[in-house]
Amino acid sequence: MTWQLWQSPSPARRSFIVGLVLLASIAFVAMPASAARDEPAEAFVNDIASEAIEILGREGFTPEELEASFRTLFVGNMDVPRIGLFALGQYARTPTSEQKTEYLALVEEFIVKVYASRLSDYTDQQFAVLSSQPKGSRGKEVIVASQIEFTTGRAPVPVEWWLLKTDDGFKVFDVKVLGIWMAQEQRSTFISVIRNNGGNFSSLLEHIETQIAQANQDRDVKVTEADTAVATETTQ
Repeated sequence: MTWQLWQSPSPARRSFIVGLVLLASIAFVAMPASAARDEPAEAFVNDIASEAIEILGREGFTPEELEASFRTLFVGNMDVPRIGLFALGQYARTPTSEQKTEYLALVEEFIVKVYASRLSDYTDQQFAVLSSQPKGSRGKEVIVASQIEFTTGRAPVPVEWWLLKTDDGFKVFDVKVLGIWMAQEQRSTFISVIRNNGGNFSSLLEHIETQIAQANQDRDVKVTEADTAVATETTQ
C-alpha cells in the first residue's frame, strides 16, 4: 500500500509518507529501554540490597555490631570521598588539608549513621530491581531503579541508585528515596551551614559532629524503648 501511494503520489500523500518515515526514525532513536539495560549494574545493586536485608535480619546483634556491618557494606561500595567533596559545592576548596582529612572521616561516620538508621526503619521487606539506564553520554554512570516491598501490605518505597563505573565494577554515588537524592539534599544543608557562618569551614565540622552525636542518641533511645517493650511483655 505504501508503495502504491509512492507510485502515484500527490504532494499531500508524499508529505504524509515522509512524515511517517521521520516519525518512525525518531521513535527508533528514542527507544532506550531494553537495549540500554545494564545487567551488571543491576546485579551490583541487588547484591548490596540483599546484604543489607541479611544484616537487618540478624538476631542477637547489638546496635554497634549491626552498625559495624553496615560500615563495611557502605564504605566498600560507596564512593565516600567523591560524595564528600560533592556535598561541599562551591566550598570544596575551602578546607585546609587537615580540615579536609577530618571532614572526610566525619562524612564517612555520618553516612554510616544516617543510612543505617534509615534502613533500620524498613523491616519485613523484600527488594526488587526494576530497570536500569545510562546516565549522561560518557557511558560511565548508570541509574538503577528498584523498590522496597513490604509483606505487611505497606505501599512499596521507590529507590533509585546512581552508580559510577570504575575499573573494578561500580560505586554508589547517590541514592534517591521517595523522590529525594540523599547526597544532593546533604549538599544543600552543608552549603547552607558554611554560608550562614560566613564561610567558616569549622562550623560545618561542628555541625556534622552534632548530627553524629544526635544519631547515637536516637539509636540509644530506640534500644531503650525496645528493651522496655520486651520487659513489659515478659511481665504480662
